[in-house]
Amino acid sequence: MIKLIATDIDGTLVKDGSLLIDPEYMSVIDRLIDKGIIFVVCSGRQFSSEFKLFAPIKHKLLYITDGGTVVRTPKEILKTYPMDEDIWKGMCRMVRDELPACDYFAATPDFCFAEDGGSPIFHLLRDSYGFEMREVDDITRLDRNDIIKFTVFHPDKCEELCTPVFIPAWNKKAHLAAAGKEWVDCNAKGVSKWTALSYLIDRFDLLPDEVCCFGDNLNDIEMLQNAGISYAVSNARQEVIAAAKHTCAPYWENGVLSVLKSFL
Repeated sequence: MIKLIATDIDGTLVKDGSLLIDPEYMSVIDRLIDKGIIFVVCSGRQFSSEFKLFAPIKHKLLYITDGGTVVRTPKEILKTYPMDEDIWKGMCRMVRDELPACDYFAATPDFCFAEDGGSPIFHLLRDSYGFEMREVDDITRLDRNDIIKFTVFHPDKCEELCTPVFIPAWNKKAHLAAAGKEWVDCNAKGVSKWTALSYLIDRFDLLPDEVCCFGDNLNDIEMLQNAGISYAVSNARQEVIAAAKHTCAPYWENGVLSVLKSFL
């Protein structure tokens, strides 16, 4: 019996970067919650973006944000997994020196830092994804112990550009995963969406077999592999489809919605 459902957003429920979602998701999820199922939004997005997307039922959900680095209710943070300062600052310097075509940002549980308020990444995160953004002159000069994610950005080939140097330099020191063609997300070592889900599974005294997950990209693989029931949307990468127990229709055909209805 499924007692907790967790779903990714971009490429799974909606087009990447959209704040528009089929309103039927809200009524179906609301009915699932009324049946006693815990519903978790589990995304690389920031909390403010997830909160806006699910506005009609936002106070009934649990939230895993920033690729598994923050777990929270609508009112309070339950758990964070911060990065070591030397790691995220070192990543930042490498992108500057060796990946001049790429941009980057650093995330805290409540807002993100970027260095140019007029840049494409700043406007994309703020205007399309609905992030809370702060402009700073130099991210490496920040004195903070709450950076939970560092992300590299390129509009269409981020993973390709990061593969020769950046990923080999850091993949043993942090958890790296592509999240769509634009992003390579970097978390503290060993921290993924499944890490955050495992925290909730323990908190509610559940078993992995009582969990159902949905996803489409590399940062979803661990949870799709470990959940009792899991679905990759058919528009997912092949590695993700291989990791999931099942496949459903693509996001533009509301494949996840159809599966959720089956639980009713």
